[in-house]
Amino acid sequence: MYEMKVGLASGGGEHVWHVVVPHQGTSLCGTDVSATGATATHTTDRHCTPCMVHLQTLLDADRH
Repeated sequence: MYEMKVGLASGGGEHVWHVVVPHQGTSLCGTDVSATGATATHTTDRHCTPCMVHLQTLLDADRH
C-alpha cells in the first residue's frame, strides 16, 4: 500500500501530491517529502506526474 503526501514539486515551486512508500520519507520520484515543510494546511489538487507514472508502472507489473 502507498501513501499520498503533499510536498514541493520535484522541480520546486508549487505543492503537489506525491506517492510515498509507508514509513519512508522519499516519494517514488525521489523527492524527500519528510523535509519539505508541507503540512495539512497545504492543499492542492495537483499530483506529481513522475510519481504517478512510476506508480502506474508498479501496478502494471503486479498484474503480470
